[in-house]
Amino acid sequence: MDIVLKNRLYAAPYFDLNDPMEGRYLYPPGSSGLDEDIQRIIKGEKEKIKVCSLSKDPENELMWSHYSEGHRGVAIGVKIDSLKYKVRPIEYDGLHKLGMHNMHSDAAIDILSHKLDVWGYEKEVRVFSKGNKTTIDVEVKEVIFGRSTSNQDKGFIKDLVSKVNPNIEFRNAFS
Repeated sequence: MDIVLKNRLYAAPYFDLNDPMEGRYLYPPGSSGLDEDIQRIIKGEKEKIKVCSLSKDPENELMWSHYSEGHRGVAIGVKIDSLKYKVRPIEYDGLHKLGMHNMHSDAAIDILSHKLDVWGYEKEVRVFSKGNKTTIDVEVKEVIFGRSTSNQDKGFIKDLVSKVNPNIEFRNAFS
């Protein structure tokens, strides 16, 4: 209900995300690597970033199984202001290859925009924010019910959400 009441989503530090390879990167072949000062700067920049992970696919069976109590929960469809936040789709091409040729102010975001292909089913889009704020402002557009959400829960959620914002739409996943 916090999402609907306050129009916000949680944004986590990268090291709290569930992929153990999160935030890692590769040096180019034949390179002696990046010096310790550059590595320290990159680490510091990554630590300033908060990440909100979303999926482009509200019909993904695995995502419903992993993240919504076995299809009994809901997914929340939101709109993000891309002028306020950096929004990037994840590239499932392995770890980011970082070298002096692609060092720039958003190098940490580039690193956090690449994942191993095993995660590709997520169809993830990330919203990046810098600073101490741990939330991302959103506009809630819809509530999507899982295929096993009980009618009682659907009714309760519809009543509650409609009282907060009658413009939010409701639908069933996989219909």
